[in-house]
Amino acid sequence: MAIDHEKRRHDIATLTIDMIAREGIEAATIRRIATEAGFSTTAITHYFADKQELLEWAFQILAHEGERRFEDARKEEPHDILAALMTLVPWCPVNIRRWKAYLSFWDQAARDPDLAAMLAQGTGVGFEFLRQLLRTRVRPSLDIEPAAEMLNAMIQGLALQMLVDPKTWNEAKVRTTLADAFELAILKAEHPKP
Repeated sequence: MAIDHEKRRHDIATLTIDMIAREGIEAATIRRIATEAGFSTTAITHYFADKQELLEWAFQILAHEGERRFEDARKEEPHDILAALMTLVPWCPVNIRRWKAYLSFWDQAARDPDLAAMLAQGTGVGFEFLRQLLRTRVRPSLDIEPAAEMLNAMIQGLALQMLVDPKTWNEAKVRTTLADAFELAILKAEHPKP
């Protein structure tokens, strides 16, 4: 049976994301990943030249997962803004895993310009998602960029609080907070300060 090399690359990257979410980027060595995958280190380096390339590939997979969740929520319930916003915060096991991995990548990006550039690109996609949501409720002539920036900051701050204090930030409270944040962003877009 032929080996599906793209699937194997994807599987290795997914395993790397899982390890990063559990233990951080430093734990995700080629040797540990190979051991966990049941491969030799040579098998891993056959697909990825080094850890940097593996991390970059893993981040792309991680970002694609988040994009897909948002897009699926928009397709399933096009008018449900809250469902789309919930895909952006760590309220369920899938999103918690993604956010824990994101935090590790952000930490690494503070010292790695290549990874920082990738994260900036991913953040740009996130901003576009927020713009899409705001455009559903704000007149097209209004500048929504400050509102999207504020909403992004609120979502990121909320996500951090959810990760460190999940008992306080139950699903109902998160939904209410996101709904309030979205309404504040709309107000900001409709009534900008001079």
